[in-house]
Amino acid sequence: MRKLTESLVGSLGPDGRDRILFDRQLSGFGLRITPTGTKLFIAQARIGGRKRRVTIGQYPDLTVVQAREQAAHALLDIRRGADPVIERKVRIQAAAAGEMTMAQLAEKWMTDHVRPKLKPRTVFDYERLLRQHILPAIGHLLVARLDREDVVRLHLAMAKTPRRANYVVATTKAILNFAIEGLKLRPPGSNPARRITMYRQRVVERFLTEAEIARAAEGITTAERAGKIGPHAAAGLRIALFTGARSGEVTAAQWSHVDWDRKLIRLPDSKTNEPRTIHLSEAALEVLRALPRVGPFIIAGAIDGEPYKNLGRAWIVAREYAGLDDVRLHDLRHSYASLAAGRGVSLQMIGKLLGHKVAATTARYAHLARDATAAVNDELGAAMTAAIAKGTAPPANVVKLKRRQRP
Repeated sequence: MRKLTESLVGSLGPDGRDRILFDRQLSGFGLRITPTGTKLFIAQARIGGRKRRVTIGQYPDLTVVQAREQAAHALLDIRRGADPVIERKVRIQAAAAGEMTMAQLAEKWMTDHVRPKLKPRTVFDYERLLRQHILPAIGHLLVARLDREDVVRLHLAMAKTPRRANYVVATTKAILNFAIEGLKLRPPGSNPARRITMYRQRVVERFLTEAEIARAAEGITTAERAGKIGPHAAAGLRIALFTGARSGEVTAAQWSHVDWDRKLIRLPDSKTNEPRTIHLSEAALEVLRALPRVGPFIIAGAIDGEPYKNLGRAWIVAREYAGLDDVRLHDLRHSYASLAAGRGVSLQMIGKLLGHKVAATTARYAHLARDATAAVNDELGAAMTAAIAKGTAPPANVVKLKRRQRP
């Protein structure tokens, strides 16, 4: 038995057989030389009377010093009953993660997963979330050192915006899952963003009355006349009002998508990852006819060839003129559905008009459909009562005749 050194290992060659030379310095550390001359560092120990051997690496990819250090870890793992192969992977992962910050991990997540696979709007949302919240708070921290307290602290700092705070935690969790499952930078089950209690989110769905819908339309017109929003922004808001389309669908629509004869816009893609048909009423068609064509997109942006970027900002301006400060742009979509339900349109048809993929999404408007049914039922009840009243005659005077007796 000799001490393994660089010079010794480098001088050894094949002799036609498989042989092992053990190190005198570290018991259980050895060099295996195959019949073809391949040199493999190994760690070998006995546990419960059974011999266990694992390969550390190949010479000269590993030096003798590096191999001896890794063999020491492997021998310790074997003797305490752990799997040295798995433990070695964990150590490699920890070393790699120890050199990567959350900012570097987030950029790799965006490059490898988000930008090539998700929709532009989703990419924009993630970039903004990272820039405004996640990276300033934890971007400098090492992936391996990030713990639950770091994520909880970030969540608590955003308590005034609970919906956004919950979204930040969900995004952080997704980034760390990418590190664990895709890059193997942390052990399985070690995501510090798991099982964090989320804030309660108050879901408020605002349905505009018919009078408020008129005010919304007037607010758009007034804002446009005042020069606060441009003609394309105003047209986009009117299309959203008249069709119930999502703002992203409105801005994604191109002139080539319009079928004038069938009165519809046929989008090749949508939020549900399927083609989407937006039906156009005569009012919506009038908006399109009056709009100048600037580039491929119906609602053109400030840069040639690009769509309008943020229809929500235009609505914030218009709603001030309408006096509807509590109404979100998405509430126009709810109000479109509300108006349809109030006219007795079935939930199935409302779902088709709104482009819902599953019926459960449309179910939120069920109470509006019931309200419409109750109103119709009241009208029918009144009509029935009137019909009964009209068909009922006053009772006649009955004169009883005397019966003639037979002679």
